[in-house]
Amino acid sequence: MELQKNPMLTAEEISEELSSKIEKLEFMPGDKISENELSAHYGVSRHVIRNALAELKSRRLVDVFPQRGTFVSLIDMELIADILFMRVAIEQEAIARIIEMDDITMLVKNLKAASANQRNLDENTKNFNEKFYELDNEFHALLLEAVGRPNVVNIVTDPYIHVRRFRNFEVRTIERMHEILIEHENIIKAIENRDRVAARKCMGIHIDTVGRGLDLKLKESQYFI
Repeated sequence: MELQKNPMLTAEEISEELSSKIEKLEFMPGDKISENELSAHYGVSRHVIRNALAELKSRRLVDVFPQRGTFVSLIDMELIADILFMRVAIEQEAIARIIEMDDITMLVKNLKAASANQRNLDENTKNFNEKFYELDNEFHALLLEAVGRPNVVNIVTDPYIHVRRFRNFEVRTIERMHEILIEHENIIKAIENRDRVAARKCMGIHIDTVGRGLDLKLKESQYFI
């Protein structure tokens, strides 16, 4: 949907588009956001823009500094660590339950198919990163569906935008995507072997990217708190 120059746009619609741009790094951490430029871009009053930015502020996606202006929030690895702590716990518990199931043949088959789809995705595909992570989400959804909890990740859906933003920051090179594919294969192998210890370890390594984030923080400190 084209959102430019539409006086009927609401603050909520503008907030959603801006949050998507922040997540996809179209606005980098630390970038200044101009109310006047946004008002002209969307064809709405500054009042509507302020309301949109207030929503982003409540989600910790922007910071407002008196006399200085509004800036895209820097990446907060402590916040991300808290969110990932919950995600790891959820998926490790799912794996523990899966390993206790009588028949996991079809699940393993579906996990392998999902992993293969991800591996076979053409790197020249338009919006490759988005499609790669759509397939990644399908892989993880299979685990939660298998234990009858397909909606449990909704608990962290809104704050997870901070993780996705960091993930997009992290995978600006293709190397990390190759690592993800190997991690998926290790998870599948551990499940297939019904190795609960290995499965939990593999899932923890796969989801908890905080360690890599700290390395990035040292190299590109201007984007991090």
